[in-house]
Amino acid sequence: MTMTTRFALIAAAALLAGCAGSGDSAYRAASLEQPDCYTVDPFKTPRIKKPSDKVPAAWRAFAGRWGGGAWDGFVCHDLYVMAVEPSGDVLLFDAHGPGFGTDATAFTRKGRIGPDGHLRVRKGAAMVEYWIEDGKLHGVRVKGNARNRIIMSRRELARRYVAATPKVVPTADPS
Repeated sequence: MTMTTRFALIAAAALLAGCAGSGDSAYRAASLEQPDCYTVDPFKTPRIKKPSDKVPAAWRAFAGRWGGGAWDGFVCHDLYVMAVEPSGDVLLFDAHGPGFGTDATAFTRKGRIGPDGHLRVRKGAAMVEYWIEDGKLHGVRVKGNARNRIIMSRRELARRYVAATPKVVPTADPS
């Protein structure tokens, strides 16, 4: 092994070790945000219902389309928050690119915003928690001992809100 190769390997290991311990570093955040990330093209664009004035302002902020992020920098994710009710019940269109052992998929899901202002949704054996920080949608996905992170940005729709979205049917609190 040449001295240059050895130096490059040591430098790469040091960089990875430094990043591994700083989960909130700028490097880590940049890898979680990927503006060109692609998931799926819905057959029909999900309709976004404008939340009523009875929904707390912090909860209303979830409504809309979020994207441009990848779980741990690898699995692209789009999230359409289609309805937010005063109860905290939320209706979602959840899409992700290939990863987590599956092809690209999209599902309609139900979630709930808790008293802490975090949106939680169960995805099979995984529990996902989202929150808004500095105008970005942050997420943590926990399944067994695995913990994945993402940061997404608000995406525009042709029309931001469409009032024809069905009301969310309350479910048991997933937390």
